[in-house]
Amino acid sequence: MAEYLLRRQLAGRDVTVESAGIAATNGSRIDSIALAVLSGHGIDADAHAARRLEKSMLDAADLVLVMERSHLDFVRARFPSATGKTFLLGRWQGGFEIPDPLGRPRETFEHLYSAVERAVHRWCELI
Repeated sequence: MAEYLLRRQLAGRDVTVESAGIAATNGSRIDSIALAVLSGHGIDADAHAARRLEKSMLDAADLVLVMERSHLDFVRARFPSATGKTFLLGRWQGGFEIPDPLGRPRETFEHLYSAVERAVHRWCELI
């Protein structure tokens, strides 16, 4: 959801937004509830295909935003060269972590959508 919210917020700017997961299966489709939540907010993510995080992605990135501290720790431990450009998405909300909603009800996805939207808005004010 964060990828698509960032894309919407940064539309018209010369910025590329991509996402990858530390445990993602390449080519997997977006979760059906996440897809429905995004669709309900006017965002089409039907073509989304998951990608597993790779060093080359981090090397090419200027900024890396992660959802949870465990993701931050993973990136910093496995890819130390990305340490200085890797931050929590919720950094400007007191280091708020955004947990993975998979397996949870739609209400959880909606709540996290709102949290991601606030965090994305704050980052976009600073970019």
